[in-house]
Amino acid sequence: MFLVILASLHFIKPGIDPSWNFISEYQVGAFGWLMSVAFFMLAMSCVFLIMALWRYLRNVAGMIGMLMLLLTAGGLLTAAFNPTDPINTRPELVTPEGELHQLGAMLDQVPFAAILLTIVLIRKYAYWKSRRKTLIGATLLVCVGLIVFIASMAIYMPADGVFGPHTPFGWPNRLMISVQAVWLMVVARIAYRDDTVKENAVSAA
Repeated sequence: MFLVILASLHFIKPGIDPSWNFISEYQVGAFGWLMSVAFFMLAMSCVFLIMALWRYLRNVAGMIGMLMLLLTAGGLLTAAFNPTDPINTRPELVTPEGELHQLGAMLDQVPFAAILLTIVLIRKYAYWKSRRKTLIGATLLVCVGLIVFIASMAIYMPADGVFGPHTPFGWPNRLMISVQAVWLMVVARIAYRDDTVKENAVSAA
């Protein structure tokens, strides 16, 4: 649902340039509530994935990975309920809601959780190891998304703090968050199929 809403907003709010505006900009103005709903959906995806993986990850490394997902969910909920300010808002004019939104964005830990949880799941469980190509592929996508975004920030971050078409952060931002959503879906799907396999084995017995 997060991806569906995000994709739809590109058509609902065509005035926001996806080449340099962050996705949080969709919270500003008309239909901003849709982006808030999208952030809420993504937060719930993290929470539900923690529930799905709980039985697998009761060791220290697994708990750390799930804590990272929980922090991410908290950050997304903070972003959902505290709409951002327009991207070129002067620092002294940033609202408390805008500051909380920025804090929520900084709590995104999915890339690090993805790496840690992938290692734990593949090493400890045969079924997950049999799906390692899919799992590793999804995790690598998350890493690529993060690297592309960080690289764009390092190259184009304006010294004067003025954003515009000369600061093309928009697509890297969309890539980073979209591949994280894909990773959540891939891991959830594997967990669901593992449950199905076990249930069929019990029924056959």
